[in-house]
Amino acid sequence: MMEEDRVAIIHLATDTKIINVPFSAGTTAEELCVKICKQLGIGPVTRHLFALRNRSSKHWYPLGHKLEGKEKAKFDFRVRFKPSSLQRLKQLDIKAYDYYFQQARNDVLDNNVPDIVYERHKRELIGLGVSDMYRVMLEKDIPREIIESDYKKYIPKECIKRHSFFIKKPIHNALGRISGHDASYVKEQYLNQFQSMAPNYLCEEYKALMDRGTSNPPLRVLLRVNAAEVKYCDIENNHWIILCAIEDLCFVSIRQDSTIEISRKNGIPSYLKFATNTLLMSFVSALDGYYRLTVKWTFNLCRDAVTPSLQKLHKLKCHGPVGGEFSYAKLEEKRGNRIGSYILRESETKYNVYYLDICGKDGKPRTRKIEQLGCDDFILSDCVQRYRSLPQLISSHQDSEGQLYLRECLPPSEYDKSPLLICAVEGIGNDVTVDEEIISALLEGGPRCIPPQQLQVYKALPFPKSVESIEARTPSTTLYRAMWRVAKGKKLEAAIKVLKDDEVRCTKEFLELAGKWGQLRSSALVRLYGLTVAPALGMLLELVKLGPLDAYLKNTPPDSIKTVDMVEASACLATALWHLEENGVVHGNIRCRKLLVHAHTANSFVVKLTDPGLFSYTQADVHWLPPECFGNPELARRSPQADVWALATTIWQIFSRGAPLPTHQDINAVKKYYASGKRLPMPFGCPTEVYKLMNECWGEAGGARKHPQAIMRDINQILYQVYNSRRIHAYSTVFPKLFNDTEQIVADDEKDNDSSDCESRASSLFTDKTSLPWDDDEDSGEGLAYQEAEEELSAYLGWLAEAGSNEGGPLGQMQGIFELDTDCNVIFQGKIGQGFYGEVYRGTLERENNKDAEPQLVAVKKLKTRALEADLRDFEREISIMKTLKHPNVVEILGVISEPEVCLVMEFVKHGSLQSYLAIHRENLTHKRLLGFALDIATGYWKK
Repeated sequence: MMEEDRVAIIHLATDTKIINVPFSAGTTAEELCVKICKQLGIGPVTRHLFALRNRSSKHWYPLGHKLEGKEKAKFDFRVRFKPSSLQRLKQLDIKAYDYYFQQARNDVLDNNVPDIVYERHKRELIGLGVSDMYRVMLEKDIPREIIESDYKKYIPKECIKRHSFFIKKPIHNALGRISGHDASYVKEQYLNQFQSMAPNYLCEEYKALMDRGTSNPPLRVLLRVNAAEVKYCDIENNHWIILCAIEDLCFVSIRQDSTIEISRKNGIPSYLKFATNTLLMSFVSALDGYYRLTVKWTFNLCRDAVTPSLQKLHKLKCHGPVGGEFSYAKLEEKRGNRIGSYILRESETKYNVYYLDICGKDGKPRTRKIEQLGCDDFILSDCVQRYRSLPQLISSHQDSEGQLYLRECLPPSEYDKSPLLICAVEGIGNDVTVDEEIISALLEGGPRCIPPQQLQVYKALPFPKSVESIEARTPSTTLYRAMWRVAKGKKLEAAIKVLKDDEVRCTKEFLELAGKWGQLRSSALVRLYGLTVAPALGMLLELVKLGPLDAYLKNTPPDSIKTVDMVEASACLATALWHLEENGVVHGNIRCRKLLVHAHTANSFVVKLTDPGLFSYTQADVHWLPPECFGNPELARRSPQADVWALATTIWQIFSRGAPLPTHQDINAVKKYYASGKRLPMPFGCPTEVYKLMNECWGEAGGARKHPQAIMRDINQILYQVYNSRRIHAYSTVFPKLFNDTEQIVADDEKDNDSSDCESRASSLFTDKTSLPWDDDEDSGEGLAYQEAEEELSAYLGWLAEAGSNEGGPLGQMQGIFELDTDCNVIFQGKIGQGFYGEVYRGTLERENNKDAEPQLVAVKKLKTRALEADLRDFEREISIMKTLKHPNVVEILGVISEPEVCLVMEFVKHGSLQSYLAIHRENLTHKRLLGFALDIATGYWKK
C-alpha cells in the first residue's frame, strides 16, 4: 500500500466547512469521494450521487481521474446528480439528505442558484432565511434572541445588501409567528420551496461547437445536462432543443482533438467539440453518471471515463449495494432457488462489507456476511479461516457435500432494475412510446402471436365510417384503435382488426390474408405486428394516423398539396408494388383508399400501401380491372398485370385529388370503352410525364404493360430530376408517432367485403377539364375505409375454427380503453365487485395533456349487460346525485363515460367495501376503530 503523502483540501457544505484528506499519488477521484463519505457517514448507495469539483475552474472530475498531487489539491465535495425524489433520498440515507439540504442552503446564501433571481424571488428568499433560522433554533436549542442577532448568517447576501436597514423587523415578526413544528418538517418545507423556485438545480451547462456536416459551419451551442435529457441551444438565442434523452444514449466516443461522438439508439450521431479536454471530461462524466443512475447502473457510456469500483465489481461478478430483497427475488426469478446458486453483493449500509446470498439444499436462500479487514484479509461470518481475496473464499466452497456450497454465481446484469437507479423516476409512471429498434427486434422472426393481456382497445368507438360510404353489405371485420403494451414501460399505438363472431366462415380467408401480408417487409407497406387468437381472431397493424389518401386529398385545401406531393405519393405506391412483385404477392385491391398518409410536411409526402382486406369485386371496380379480367374479375386476385393496371388508375385518382369514378348504369358500355383502347383522360394539372407513365401501365389494347421495377425507376426519375430543384427532402418521419399526437385520424370502418370502391367522393365528380362519356349520375360506390395490416401466421393456428364469444363483443376480456374526455383515457383492468344491477371495475386514468402525471387508479361502475331500462334510469339518477357531492367521506366522482355505455368513473378506495373489510379484519378491529367508521358514515350521509 502506497504512503499517503499528499493532502487534499476538501470544501464541504456542512458546518465543518473544510477537511483535509490524505491521499497517495495515483489515488482516483472516486477513492477520495469514498473516504469523504466515510467521514461524513454517507452510505454506499447514495455515495454515487457525489463527486469532486475543481475549486477554481468549477470543472468536475471523472471518477477514474487519478490525483497526482501536481494540481492544487483544493476540491468542492458536492451532490452532483439529482435524485428523483428528496423523500426517496431521505429514506435511503438521512446523512446524504442532510448534506443535500446544507448544499442547497449554502448555494442560496451565496447566490449560486441560476434559477433564483432576486427581483423575482425576494419574498421567498427572506422566507427561506427565516425558516433556516427556526430550524437552527430547534436543532441546536439556541434562544431566538441569539439567532436573530446573527441573522446575516441565514439571510441571503443579496437580500442583506439591498435591505440592510429594513430587514430585522420582518424577521423578528416572522419568527414570532412560527411554532409547533419539528426541525425535520421545517427542513422538508425549505427544500420544497427551494425546488419550486429552482427546478433546474444541479443542471450542468457547457459551451461547445456542434458539427452540422461538411456544408455548414459548426454551431456554437450551450449544452444543458439533467437526469432526463441533454439539451442545447444556439448561443445567439435561447431556444432549447432536445439533443438526446439519457435513456436513449448508446455510447460516447472521445477523439484526441477534444471532440466527442454521442451515439443514440435512433438517429444519426452528434459531434461536439470542447475548448479543453478537462471541460470535455466534465461533460462526459455528467452523461455517464446520470446514465448509470437512471438506466443501467452496471454500464459506463465511455471507455475513456470508467468507474474504477464498477470495473472491480465486474471482475468479481459482484453486485453493488442492491439489498437482500432484490437479491432474494433475483435468485427466485432467474434460478428458481436452485441449490448452490448464489449472489455476491456489496452491503448497502457499511463499507468493506459484502454479503453472500446462497440457496441451500432446502431451496431457501440464506445470507452470510463477509468483512474485508485489510487489503488482503477477508473473513466469513461463522468461520475462523481468513482469506486473501474474495475469489479464494468462493473457490474454497465448491464441494457439494460441504456446509456452504457455492456452485453458480448470478452476476449483475445491465437489465437489472435495482434500487440503485436513484435518479430514475419511481412509481407506475407513464409508458413511453416504444422505439423502432425494439419493434424491429420483436418482429425479426416475423409477426408475433400477441397475448390479449398486452392489448388495450379503445372500445368506445371503432374508426368512424365515412358518411359517403355506401356499403353493399355489413363488413366481416371491425377496426379499433388499440394500445400494445410491448414491454414494461413501453407502449405502441396500433390498429386492431377483429373478425366478427358471426363471420366464422371467413376465418380461412382471414388467416390466408394474414399469412400473405405477414411475409412482407417494406417501409412502403403498412406494417403487420401480430395476430391475436383469443378472445377473438384479430390482426394488429401499424397505425397510420393521417388516414386514407383519397379522403386526405379531398379534405385538405388544394394549395396545401402540391403537384410534387402527388408525384411523391405515386413514387411510394410504385415502390410498394415493386416490393409485392419481388415477393410474389398479388395485391388484387390497389385503390386510392388503400394508400394511407404516413407523413405530410413541407419537404415530404409519404404514403403507405395497406393490405387488400376481405373483399369481393363489384361492377364499380371496372375502372381498376384490366380488360382481360372483365369476364372473370376473380382473375385479378392472381394477376400481377392486374395490379399494374390498378396502380395506373390509382395514380390517376391521386392527380384528380381523390375524385371518385362513377358507376354507369350500362356497365358493358364502360367495358367496351376500355377494351377498345380508350383510357381515362389526363387530370387537370397532371404533368405530361406522369400521364405518359399511366398510359404505359394501362398498356395498349392487347399489348404489354410496364414492369413494376421500371415504374418505380421512372416515377422516381421524374420526382428527383424534375422536382428536386424545388424542394429539399428531409425524410425524417418519427416512427411510431407519439401516443398523444393531436392530429385528426381520418379513417373508416373496414368496408373491404366488397370493393365497389369508387373512393371517397370529392365535391365534384371530376377535376376541371376531365369528363367521361358514361358519367350520367353521382352514384359512387364505397367510401374511405381505414386500413388493416395483417400478419404472418404460425403453423399451429390451423386448428383455430372460431373466436370465443364473450360478453362485451368479440374483444372479450381484453383491457378496454374508454375516452373520458379529449385528454383523459380510462383503461379497464378487471372486475372487482358487483351489485344487483351494476358491476365495478378497477382501472387507471391517464391524462394525455400532462406527461409528467402518473396514471391514477380509479373504480368504474357500469350496468350489467342485461340491465333493464328502469335500471338505467336509476343509474343515471345516481350519477346526477353523486356528481353534486364533494366531501372527504363521500367517494369522489371523477367523470362519466357516455359511450359505448354509461359508466361512472370514481375515486379508487384501496380496501374495497366496508362489509368485506369487516369480515377480513374482524379479529383486529377495536371499538374505537368501529366508532370511527360509524362517524365517517354519519358524516358522509349528512353531507349527502
